[in-house]
Amino acid sequence: MSDSNNLVRGTFLLTIATFITKLLGMLYLIPFYSIMGGEENLALYGYAYTPYTIMLSIAAAGVPGAVSKYVSKYNALGAYATSQKLYRSSLLVMLGSGVIAFLALFMAAPFIAELQMLAAGDGAHRWSTEDVTRIIRVVSVAVIVVPFMATWRGIFQGFESFGPTSVSAVIEQLIRIVFLLGGAFIVIYILDGTVQTANEVAVFAAFVGVLAAMGTLWYFWRKRKGHIDRMMATDDTDYDFSYREMYSEIIRYGIPFIIVGISIPLTMFIDQLTHNNGLALGGVPEQYHDAWFGMLNLTTHKLVMIPTAFASAFAITILPFITKNYQRGKMGDVHEQIKMMVLMLLFFVIPAAIGMMILSAPLYTSFYSYNEMGIKILLFYAPVSIAISLFTITCSIVQGIDKQNLTLYVVLIMLAIKAAINIPLIMQFQTVGAVMGTGIALSIGVLINFMIIKKYGEFRFRPLIRPLAEIVVYSLVMLLVVEIIYYILMFNVDISSKTGAIIIMAVAVPIGGLVYMLLSFKTGLADEILGSRADKIRKRLKVL
Repeated sequence: MSDSNNLVRGTFLLTIATFITKLLGMLYLIPFYSIMGGEENLALYGYAYTPYTIMLSIAAAGVPGAVSKYVSKYNALGAYATSQKLYRSSLLVMLGSGVIAFLALFMAAPFIAELQMLAAGDGAHRWSTEDVTRIIRVVSVAVIVVPFMATWRGIFQGFESFGPTSVSAVIEQLIRIVFLLGGAFIVIYILDGTVQTANEVAVFAAFVGVLAAMGTLWYFWRKRKGHIDRMMATDDTDYDFSYREMYSEIIRYGIPFIIVGISIPLTMFIDQLTHNNGLALGGVPEQYHDAWFGMLNLTTHKLVMIPTAFASAFAITILPFITKNYQRGKMGDVHEQIKMMVLMLLFFVIPAAIGMMILSAPLYTSFYSYNEMGIKILLFYAPVSIAISLFTITCSIVQGIDKQNLTLYVVLIMLAIKAAINIPLIMQFQTVGAVMGTGIALSIGVLINFMIIKKYGEFRFRPLIRPLAEIVVYSLVMLLVVEIIYYILMFNVDISSKTGAIIIMAVAVPIGGLVYMLLSFKTGLADEILGSRADKIRKRLKVL
């Protein structure tokens, strides 16, 4: 199978899997929101997950992505034994790293909790330092095994095998959500427990989900090991790197992966440290602080991360292919793959973001409840998903062309901008200001990444202009159609009710999607971006 077909197939598998996991990660909030009783009770869940995510990125030390890049590089050179030596030892290293990170997060939990509570202010509705300490310590258990699992996925991806990552991700999410919802429900409605305990059970679900994912990966490893062993037998190279040499290269690859991996969680952590103080300085009563923070870092964030699922999948699949072709000096293939990935990403993300903007009210209401501030935050957050997606994939491209050291500076610049402008924007625009700060900082990061790709990857942007213009135009046509439908329905249903919101979504979303797809397929845009897969889709959906 050609690189192009492998790339599209891998992207398709991971996109479907990532979309399913993100969708599940959004849908479970509907019952979870009802079980827990509103945004304020969900804030505790958010206080635990941000430091957990940051520690995960540090614990993994960028090794999963670095292993994928390393294995792909040496497989391209036929040095399969070198790849094997690396991935065997890396799994043990990551298990040790997970244990150390668990101990660090467990012991640092009181300090992290105190820091978050100081930033939260002295409002009567906030959680106590002891509450946050306990929940951070519960979720820290998952840090033991996640780096091991992520590295195992990286090994599969280095061999251009994306099925194990896809299936294990879906199973991990399913098991996590079943445990989370079941456990929270039992604690509150059967055992008559507290919201604090229910939150602790909910975050412990992360550990249970990872165990299920590892079982899935073990199943795939048993099936694929024979093929990998046969590849090892064909190695006729004389590469014989020491562990010191291998891990020196892994560290060089890994540090940028750490920085990129924690970039989005760090923007959220900046929000944690500045949000409530910014609201207080802006004169917002303390009773709104935790609820609005829950909307920012959990409810709206979950919705916005649905379109960015495409970016996560594309970033994972494009890295080994660009690395391989860059190492072989096939710059024409590198340019084509960059163009394909950027356009394919924007083909899905731009209409999704625009659709979320116009339907922010029924979307938020259908998943949670009607809330003017939640709707307002989502309205401004939706277009930021484009910046998040582009930042993710451009960082991956920069790493693929072996300029990963520059991503460190890009992320630091982005975070510095976010930290500098966050409080002034929150004072001026309330919680929406935090969203604006993220959008501005990430957009500048994307711009710098594209400058790096142009200079060192010798990439030409002119071929992107026409198809990108078409994507924007067709998205705006879709927007106009959806807006007309939306306003017609508003006269017949109550948008503030969950039932009315669901009716609007059920009618407007399929029609908007159909309009966009018809325009894309009838004009040939879909064929240019999706290649041969467009014909397969056209044959299955004869309306196109």
